[in-house]
Amino acid sequence: MKWKARLALCAAGFLLSAVVALYAADEFGTIGIRFEQLYDEAQPKQRGPLVVLDVIEGLPGAKAGVHKGDIVFAMDGAMVMGKGLDEINRQMIRGPADSTVRLSFVRLDGSQYDLTLTRMAYPPQKNPNADKFAYSVPGSWKIDPRYDFPLPWAPSLSYHGIEDVAFSPDFDDSSSPEYHSYLFFWWLEGTATITATRLESDMVVYFQGLAEQRGRNHGFKPDLSQLSASYTVDPAGPQTLGGTTARSFQGVVTIYDPTGKLIKLNSEVVAAACPGSGRTIVFFGMSQEPRQGAIWKPIDAVRDSFACNREASGP
Repeated sequence: MKWKARLALCAAGFLLSAVVALYAADEFGTIGIRFEQLYDEAQPKQRGPLVVLDVIEGLPGAKAGVHKGDIVFAMDGAMVMGKGLDEINRQMIRGPADSTVRLSFVRLDGSQYDLTLTRMAYPPQKNPNADKFAYSVPGSWKIDPRYDFPLPWAPSLSYHGIEDVAFSPDFDDSSSPEYHSYLFFWWLEGTATITATRLESDMVVYFQGLAEQRGRNHGFKPDLSQLSASYTVDPAGPQTLGGTTARSFQGVVTIYDPTGKLIKLNSEVVAAACPGSGRTIVFFGMSQEPRQGAIWKPIDAVRDSFACNREASGP
């Protein structure tokens, strides 16, 4: 009865944590459910059960009849209360495609049931169909909403266009080799001349602004003089992008992570003028991992999926 009473409180308005989708590395599968975590004062760090925020059509959760608002209190027989969503994701949800996980649910009417779901491979994520260009990102990656130039954190960058950003599954996990691995595209108006010197200047401005934003959000004061960017032309890098001739650069940037720690990221940049579009595409890959690290395989795959002309890119 104590458990049911807590459920009633949850329904009446427990505060919710930030939305967390259950992402994993490319070899892992998905059950197609998005959760929020309910706060429970009786649990360690007030981490309560999970509530279903969304069920993605066509994926295992939806096919099994999971509903928005259902509450998960256990996975494979282990209680989720007291654990954070990141921990639950890594230790309880993750698994290879075609493997199973048993979820224990309770609905707001107090009825309980178990479901065994078979993880399926993530479908790829595509950029909006309205775009003239096209690219594909692994379904397990997290994608930010699109940003317009001038960028909110770096308004002095003198470009017009958009930025699309995608984060590796373990971007936020400081214990993972993938920590702070991500990629972004700049789709810029006109023919921008991208050089190593210009990249160095742009990236210092970019990451200084990001450091100030992170400092405000996470309570630290960054020393902007500690940030740096160094780039050189990479003759061994890709010489085409989006089906047209490109220039490649390699470099290292020193930035602040969200905790206020200085970290170094290896950076790959490929830039090209897309014929007939009046636009320049610039691709950035970023990771602490050396170039031979496993995370660069999906980063390279996203880069190579880019097409300047959607109609010529195929289905």
